[in-house]
Amino acid sequence: MSVAVVAAILTLAGALAISIVGKVRNRASFETFAHAVSELRVTSTRRSRPVAAASIAAEAGVLALVLWPETATIGLAAAVLLFGAFAVALTHAVRQGSTSGCHCFGPTSAPVAWRHVVRTGLLAAAAAGALWGATTLPTVSLGMLTPAQFLVAFTIAAFVTTTLVRLDDLAWLINGVPHTR
Repeated sequence: MSVAVVAAILTLAGALAISIVGKVRNRASFETFAHAVSELRVTSTRRSRPVAAASIAAEAGVLALVLWPETATIGLAAAVLLFGAFAVALTHAVRQGSTSGCHCFGPTSAPVAWRHVVRTGLLAAAAAGALWGATTLPTVSLGMLTPAQFLVAFTIAAFVTTTLVRLDDLAWLINGVPHTR
């Protein structure tokens, strides 16, 4: 069980780290994300930059909390709320017929779709599962695993994180859904 909890924590940390880097790697990436926040009808154009910055700050805060053993439980609870809020915002955008990209992991031309909602919901579920595991197991942390267990958890997390981050590429491979990154 502790391997699954650590794999979930590493998956969340990987997704959050890639998301943050994708949005702040240069000024254009941030501006594109801020524009997407208003295009996805999360907020007005006037407030899109502060909301985008707050979103990135929240991701960074949750990332730090999840990785720090003493605050992992708080971080996982915050991750459930954060990914839940993102899922609600994406659901609203899809229902409103938004044609803007999700920009969850950086600039993309793929319009927001139900697959993005499902991906975000899966991240919220992973956070909830890890939270449950962290509260029922005594002191779950990265350091409690043997090297072999850590390797298994890391491998699972790397595979799941890569799959989630490259979701639009997989959609293109499977269904021919066009996009550019």
